Amino acid sequence: MSETVKKAIQMLLRGLDWIEEGAIVLLSVFMAIMNFINVVSRYCFSNSFSFTEELTVMAFVWVTMLGVAAGYKRCAHLGMSYVVEQFPKKGQAIFALFSMICSLGMIILMIDYGFQMVQGQIMLNAKTPALKIPSYWQGLSIPVGGIFIAIRTLQSGISEFFRLFREGAEGGQK
Repeated sequence: MSETVKKAIQMLLRGLDWIEEGAIVLLSVFMAIMNFINVVSRYCFSNSFSFTEELTVMAFVWVTMLGVAAGYKRCAHLGMSYVVEQFPKKGQAIFALFSMICSLGMIILMIDYGFQMVQGQIMLNAKTPALKIPSYWQGLSIPVGGIFIAIRTLQSGISEFFRLFREGAEGGQK
């Protein structure tokens, strides 16, 4: 792969980092403020704002999907590594590749069903109860988040494969 292509990919991934992490931070702050406003309103005025719960849930769904992508980027997803660690590094590299392929298969299904869900929400003109926001704004978190997760799965899976393969080639040790 040429240096120009590598630099372009690195710039794209840094841009995704910025979007992912920025959105997670902004939405988390937004959720905290909305919950604070709702708690103050409930205890000081004995009145709760229903729209804050709606907005908080919508933000939470987006934060969750983007957080999964950020976890994949850092290889912080759950895994059962005891059996895999019993193999030499090259074998572990093959398992990393297999894991990435299986994960991508599930993520592709999630993206596909997510788009189908959003199409249904648009077709039915579904809206949220309090604010009447189109439901697809929340539903889009599934396929859009899935795309972010797929990119991060490829990123972490390929780098893990090459790291383990190199370690196996350098020493052949477990």
